[in-house]
Amino acid sequence: MHDITEKHFTLTTPSGAPLRGDIRWSNTLGESDEKTLPVVVVCHGFKAFKDWGPFPSIGRHFASRGFVSIVINFSHNGIGEEPRRFVEHEKFAHNTVSLEIDDVKTVLREIDEGAFGCKYIDRLKVALVGHSRGGAVCLITAKEEHRVRAAVAWSTIAHFNRYSEEQKLRWREKGFVQLHSVSEHNLFRISTALLDDIENNADRLDLVKAVALLNKPLLIIHGTADIPAKITEAEELYRASDVSKTEFVKLEGAGHMYGAKHPYKEESQTLNHVLDITTNWLQQHLSPEVSWK
Repeated sequence: MHDITEKHFTLTTPSGAPLRGDIRWSNTLGESDEKTLPVVVVCHGFKAFKDWGPFPSIGRHFASRGFVSIVINFSHNGIGEEPRRFVEHEKFAHNTVSLEIDDVKTVLREIDEGAFGCKYIDRLKVALVGHSRGGAVCLITAKEEHRVRAAVAWSTIAHFNRYSEEQKLRWREKGFVQLHSVSEHNLFRISTALLDDIENNADRLDLVKAVALLNKPLLIIHGTADIPAKITEAEELYRASDVSKTEFVKLEGAGHMYGAKHPYKEESQTLNHVLDITTNWLQQHLSPEVSWK
């Protein structure tokens, strides 16, 4: 793998919360090189973070294959200044889908304004890659943002509203949902802010509708053995999409995270396959020959 330049950054989101991320690109380009590179923004899923499991390796992979890669922490994902510790309980509790969309748009604005300090960024060739709920956030953002040229949905849900009426009633009565699996040492809660956001913005956050209106290249990759987001969700998104612009890859027997774990001590061949498929697709759809309207 090529030597990679890696820089950490912190942006300020519309909510006032800091958004932390890593930007990477290949050292094969010299200071006098006028070449520009397409950009891939990578978004983690629920309960994950930019330093979870394979995400640093994912960022390095895209950088080594000719992209500027940007891997972010959503501003309310519970991670503070220490990159691997859930300490921001209140932010996590009050996170919403709309906040995460604002986070991605904050990154897009910085790309557009050239504020990352990377001279090689081609701001006209930006793609979003998201996993699970992060993939869903990418789909909504790609539909709303002219600055996004293509989107990739890994193991992505088809509906934000995944709760029965009984579950929602108990959620509102209690004021929160308790999570016991985020950390061995911390119990995390989700307040009703998420539920309010999903219900109050139901039209905007309709993923099936967003995909139908996307009108941009879309790559959907999903494992048939995915439990948190069943393969039927990917199939629903594909059916709603413009199939002339969409590629759907089913991975037989693959799970939600394609065999990757935290910590990422041993590479997953399935994830490497996903990265190869994604890279080849992005190179095709962000190439200079592509004419965008």
